[in-house]
Formats: sequence, C-alpha cells, structure tokens
Amino acid sequence: MYYDPLIDVHHHLPVRAALTTAFYVAPQQSDEARRLFEAACRSARLDGDLDLPLIAGRGVPSSLVLAREWGMTDLAERLAAAIEASYEPTWDHDRGEFTWGMGLNEAYPRGQFNAFLATAEAGGPGRWTALSAAPLERCPQVVDVDFPRVALRQAEWVGSTLRLNLAPLHPQPRQRTTFRVVGAAPGSWQIAGPEGATVSSTERGLIVDTLLVEGEIELAPSAVA
Repeated sequence: MYYDPLIDVHHHLPVRAALTTAFYVAPQQSDEARRLFEAACRSARLDGDLDLPLIAGRGVPSSLVLAREWGMTDLAERLAAAIEASYEPTWDHDRGEFTWGMGLNEAYPRGQFNAFLATAEAGGPGRWTALSAAPLERCPQVVDVDFPRVALRQAEWVGSTLRLNLAPLHPQPRQRTTFRVVGAAPGSWQIAGPEGATVSSTERGLIVDTLLVEGEIELAPSAVA
C-alpha cells in the first residue's frame, strides 16, 4: 500500500500538524517539507483570511519561520499581522526583555512558543536551511556584555569592520560599561563612537570601554603606515 505522509489514516494525525513537522524536516528534505507545509496550510486554512485571535501554539510561529524561509511573502505578511494582533508582543522595560504573552495570562511567557517567534524574527530566505547545510564559519564574537544593564541592537561584521549599536536599559552618561571582542585579528584597532570610547588589544581579545549611552560604535583595524 502507498503511504502518503499527508494523510496518516492509521494514526489519524491531522494534516495541519505538519505545520510544525515541516519546520524540522525543512533543513534536510526541503522539497518534501514544502509539500507537507503547503498541505498543512490548506488544512489549517492559513491560505485565506485568518480567524482572529489566533490560538496559542507552535503551528503559527513555525509557519512564519517557513514562510520567510521560502519567500512566501503574502503568507508571511498575513501571519505577521495576525501574530501582532493576537499574541501580545510586549516590552518589559524594567528587564529589557521583549516577549509574546500569547494570550495565556501566565506569570512567565511560554518559552517554546516564544522561541519559535524569536526564530521567525531572525529568519529570512534560506537562513533556517543554512544552519544544517554546513558548519557555521568561525568568526569573532562579542562577549561579556553587561546585560540587562546594556544590550546590543546590532552586532554585525561588514568586511573587517565591526558595527555595534548600544542600547542601555537606563542610559547613564556618567557611567561606563565594557565588553570584549574575541577572535578578532591581532594588532592595533581604532574605534569610532561615543566621546571617550576606547579599544585596547589584549591577550583576552579587544577590550571596549564606553559611556553607558545609546549610540553606534565601529571597530576597525588601524591602517598600516
């Protein structure tokens, strides 16, 4: 007998369950995962107007990951708007945390559901698949950030230049904060950023010292004379 994974008559598994199953399959078997996902979208009626409010769960968040993974722009936009309207996106400014309450009225945000939504926020075409396609390239890392006292809105290498965007929980222009960059090329580095910001190259990596204020910082190797 031919077995169709979309209709498991033995276990009576609803096709819409593949919304999340397809997420796990996608990095290994992209074509089969997309087939599962498209069938699940039809079963869950995600291919039309969405019923609001959305029910809390993994299915919709994982669907947003895959819609962005495969460039399904219309679906991604409709899911994102429905999530915005249903899942209580919330900034906790005292803790410096952004979470989704999911309409569950719980003391703490549901971790697994929030993990899928955070993945969707970081997602984009081919990003989920790329994680399993090959080992990630080693690159310098920013460490020892004094979170939640300060966070980074941006930490991006552009060529040999590291671009950072500091976001203190409570800016304090008379206080300072430090962090390290490990794995950067040895030698002399220069810094552009808030007044008085410094960078020093040590055996423990680059040590950045700056005022506790919002602002952009750029680190780049010093030009060789």
